[in-house]
Amino acid sequence: MAGAFDSLGISEVIEGAIPKNRHHNLSHAQSIKAMTLNGLGFIERRLYLFPKFFDDIAVSRLLGPGINRDHLNDDVLGRTLDAIAEYGPTELFNEIVTKCLLKDEFGSHCIHIDPTNFSVTGEYDSDFDTEEVQITYGYPKDGRWDLKRFVLGIAANQHGIPLFLKTFSGNESDKESIRIIVRALTENLQTNDKVYHAADSEFYTSETLQLLGEHTFWISRVPSTINLVKELDNTDLTFTKSEDSRYSFSEHIVDYANINQKWVVFHSEMMHDR
Repeated sequence: MAGAFDSLGISEVIEGAIPKNRHHNLSHAQSIKAMTLNGLGFIERRLYLFPKFFDDIAVSRLLGPGINRDHLNDDVLGRTLDAIAEYGPTELFNEIVTKCLLKDEFGSHCIHIDPTNFSVTGEYDSDFDTEEVQITYGYPKDGRWDLKRFVLGIAANQHGIPLFLKTFSGNESDKESIRIIVRALTENLQTNDKVYHAADSEFYTSETLQLLGEHTFWISRVPSTINLVKELDNTDLTFTKSEDSRYSFSEHIVDYANINQKWVVFHSEMMHDR
């Protein structure tokens, strides 16, 4: 991981965005590199325990000559996190993606969009909130209604390379966060390729579809709460066998949110038997 960090030139981009002007043992880039390594297997620990992760690791080889585990204290990490917050986490992430991951032309024809949320312990009073994010009670996907949380929205291409990342408040709905991500992607992703946005049913709302317009392509699951879906479910449809004999499908051209689109109803033999 440290080698990939170096070969992609991520440190140079970070130093250009948030240079360290005072004399410290670690630059912000080295601190972020250390946090990246730590995130692979030592997460959900208190920040003051951070140095223990590097007890049995060749720190100087990974982070730079003269660096040792005692340099990786919570004050150093806190200053780096403050610098990231001031610059803008989304802005820094997007700059790294643009300059390090997208400098080689490989095409992005399918973009997967998915917000998820993370539970956190602690009170997190309103004094801790920022203008951007509030850590508060929301809609837990892990069933922990007793914990506050924040939401992380990610868009990645068909190679799994992240193109966009943004944090949201813990009570942000998936529908709204997806709209924000799609809007940012359509404004910032400049490509001549035919791009498909792939997302779950939270993507499929009239507001989001109208935001994309007629000339943006997408793949999603239509929610069963829509009346036309209920009608199709109760209609004796003609199905065509797919290449996989376990499945058949029925195609329908519909107009929803003033946009012509193709709906495909799938029938599964296994699900039917169940």
